[in-house]
Amino acid sequence: MGIPKIGLVGMGGFARTHKQYIQAVEEAGIGIQTAQVAIASDQNLFAKNLAELKRRGVRIFPSLREMLAQAREDLDLVCIPTGIPLHRPMAIAALEADCNVLVEKPSAGCIQDLDAMLAAEERSRGFCAVGYQHAYSSDYLRVKEFVCSGQLGRIRQVRSFACWPRDPNYYNRNVWAGKLALGDTWVLDGPHNNALAHAINIMCIMGSMELGQALRPRAVQAELYRANAIETADTVVLRAETEEDVDVFFAMSHCTEDNVDPVYIVSGDKGEIELDYSGSARVRLRDGSERAWASTESKPRVLQNVVQAIVGQSTLYCPLTLTRAQTLCACGSFESSTIHTLPESICRTREGGRRTVDGMRALIQRAWSEAKLFTEIGVEWARPGKRIDLRYYSYFPTFRREIGPLSKVDA
Repeated sequence: MGIPKIGLVGMGGFARTHKQYIQAVEEAGIGIQTAQVAIASDQNLFAKNLAELKRRGVRIFPSLREMLAQAREDLDLVCIPTGIPLHRPMAIAALEADCNVLVEKPSAGCIQDLDAMLAAEERSRGFCAVGYQHAYSSDYLRVKEFVCSGQLGRIRQVRSFACWPRDPNYYNRNVWAGKLALGDTWVLDGPHNNALAHAINIMCIMGSMELGQALRPRAVQAELYRANAIETADTVVLRAETEEDVDVFFAMSHCTEDNVDPVYIVSGDKGEIELDYSGSARVRLRDGSERAWASTESKPRVLQNVVQAIVGQSTLYCPLTLTRAQTLCACGSFESSTIHTLPESICRTREGGRRTVDGMRALIQRAWSEAKLFTEIGVEWARPGKRIDLRYYSYFPTFRREIGPLSKVDA
C-alpha cells in the first residue's frame, strides 16, 4: 500500500497535539492528512486553519458520520482526540467502516464501553490504537524490555505518584470535566482516568514480564477525595492486586501545593528500577550494582508507530486490549470508595481559585514511598474503601449502585 491517509476529528483541545503528530509523519514522508472533521462552531473559530487545509487538498467534513460516508475507502486511519464521552461511539463508527483508529486516552469512561470497542475491533478489518504516549516512548519501552529480561527477578510491585495541581479553568474547559457522567454516558473523570490515566496504564505494562502484555487486575481498593466543587474526585490513592501477584500502587492529587511529575519504581526479587517522567532511569540491584540511563527522546512517537503498524513495518505498541487494565482499575476505584469531601479547615483557595490541601504533597509522597493508602498511614480525615473483586468484571457499576454521593469528612 502507499503512504497511509489520515482523517482527523476535531480542531481544538487535544486535536492540536494530533496536528503535531500528523505534521511529524508528513515531514517524515510516512503519512498524510487527507480529511478533517470540523463541526459548525469550529468552522468559524478555525476558519484560517481550515482554509490552509483546503489549499493543501484536505477534504473538510462537518461530522465524522459524513466523513466516513464519503471518504472511508480513502482513509487508512481516523484519529479521534475527542472528549471521553465520544470515544466509544466514534471509535466504533470508524471501526465499522473498516478504518484503523487512534483514539485518545483514556480509552473509555467505563469497562463496558471499552469492551464494546474491543468487540467492534474484532469485527473490523481495522485496529484500534490508544494514545497513551508513554507506551510509545523508547525510554519506557527500554524499561519494559529490561523487566522482561528477568534481570530484576520476579516482579513484585509497581508504584507511582503524581502531584499535578489544577485550577478552575481545568474543570470549566468543557461540559464533562469534573463529571461522573454526561447524560447516560459514564465519564468517570478524575486524575486516574484522565490527566494521569497514562501513569496507571504504563505501570500495568511495565509490571508484566511478558512483551506486548499488561498486568491483569484481580482486585482494587481505593480512597477518593475532593477539595474542588466538582462531582468526581481530585485526589486518589489506590492499590490493585493482579493475577501475576504484582501489586500496583498509585497516589495522585490535583490539590497539591506545587507540581511534581510522576516517578515510577518497578520492584523485583533482584532489585528495582526507578524511572522519572522524562524517561531517565536508574537500576539498583540487590548485589549492590547500579546503572543509569539518560532519556533518549523529547517527544513520543505515537503516530509514527501507528502508521508503521498499518503498513506492516512495526508491531503496534499500544493496542486497545493493552489498556483494559487501566479502565478496570478506574471503574473498580469508583466502586471501592465514596467520593469524600475534604474538611474546609485543611483546604485553601489560592490565586485564580486554585484549591490546595494543607500538606497534600507530603502525604502523596509518603503514601507512595510506603505503598500505603491514606487510612493505612493514619491520616486523620481518611476513610477506607472496600476491596473490589475485578475477576469477570464487565459492567460498571456492579457493586456500588449509587456512584459519587458526596459525604463530608469530619474535620
